[in-house]
Amino acid sequence: MEFRPITRAPEAFQQSVTATEVEAICCRAFGSNTKVASATELGTGMYNSTYRVTFAGRERAVIVRIAPEPERQFTSERTLMRNEYASLPYLAALAPLLPRVLAADFTHEIVGRDYMVQSFLDGVPAAEHLRTYPRSVWPVYYQQLGQIARRVHDVRGPAFGPITGPVYGTWSEAVVASLEAIATDLEGVGLDASDVRKVITAAHRNRAVLDEIAEPRMLAGDLWTVH
Repeated sequence: MEFRPITRAPEAFQQSVTATEVEAICCRAFGSNTKVASATELGTGMYNSTYRVTFAGRERAVIVRIAPEPERQFTSERTLMRNEYASLPYLAALAPLLPRVLAADFTHEIVGRDYMVQSFLDGVPAAEHLRTYPRSVWPVYYQQLGQIARRVHDVRGPAFGPITGPVYGTWSEAVVASLEAIATDLEGVGLDASDVRKVITAAHRNRAVLDEIAEPRMLAGDLWTVH
């Protein structure tokens, strides 16, 4: 097995796993006779550790995504992978555009971390290649991105907040809870959260305005080319 991890400092947020662990993940997903030919860690993501994995006797590669260790996750980013997994039934209309989840394991029996195995989508990352195209075609790309975002935002839900919870009865409660988690994270690493605390105070003061949003909708709130 050819294993190509990314070398990082011990204190870095992202940490690779071992070749043995990648192989164990794939054997659990596809059977004990699975032979991993190569596993290459991809560096474009900044949260999960992501590997492109190929197999002996199989034409298609797969993607193995491994969440950070629980103790490394911030309050505002807790169990993001589980929330992503829970969101998939709500995105059924976009299924042809999404990778298929081939396996998911949140037991921590193999690596002590959540992970998903997904199908590999052909194409090139926009963050790396969009600038190689003439700017005259960029509007087409962003128009398509906007159309996809619109379809996501059309999805209605039963409550405000993360799909896996905690959920809230009003939008203002969800906003304040999210900001509180961010402030907690900032203060937890010794950074100044006073600006966020000011926004929290403003959100409390203007609850009535926030609660004009009365219907929960799915939000794609981190739209940039890396995603």
